[in-house]
Amino acid sequence: MSKSVFEDNLSYPRDKELIKYDGPESFRIYGAISNLFKDIFELAGKDVFEEKLKWDALTDDKGFNVKWHIEKKFDSWTNMYVVVVILGKQNSKTRNGNITITIIPTFKTEVEMGFFQKAFWWIYYFIYYKKKRIEHFYRAKSLVNKFKQEIGNLYGMDLQESI
Repeated sequence: MSKSVFEDNLSYPRDKELIKYDGPESFRIYGAISNLFKDIFELAGKDVFEEKLKWDALTDDKGFNVKWHIEKKFDSWTNMYVVVVILGKQNSKTRNGNITITIIPTFKTEVEMGFFQKAFWWIYYFIYYKKKRIEHFYRAKSLVNKFKQEIGNLYGMDLQESI
């Protein structure tokens, strides 16, 4: 069986989205991000994965490193993947700190097909599925922009949408 894969970067023309914040309660995103994933991307808890949580508790400036990823299915071939990495620190006495949030969104269509199915797939793709995939792509892009805006709202920042 052969496999055709179409992968698009949802933050084009950049490789990833970067959000920097310097101010009070920089770690507050940790408590809110799981609900942001569920509400904005319309996911169940099983679709939100916290891969890593590292916290340095040895000094007053407590550094942290957190990584999440999600997978949202649009149909049997097309998925959206979003990886969020947060690096930062927060002073335990003053509660001031800074963070850098990296959002890496990708949009992927993956189709496995046999030799005879390949010709029929391409006919189906050009007649119907290409338009459907474009609709899914713009929906995914708007979800990523909404996610970015909600993070900005959490910190009182006005962030620009991706093109």
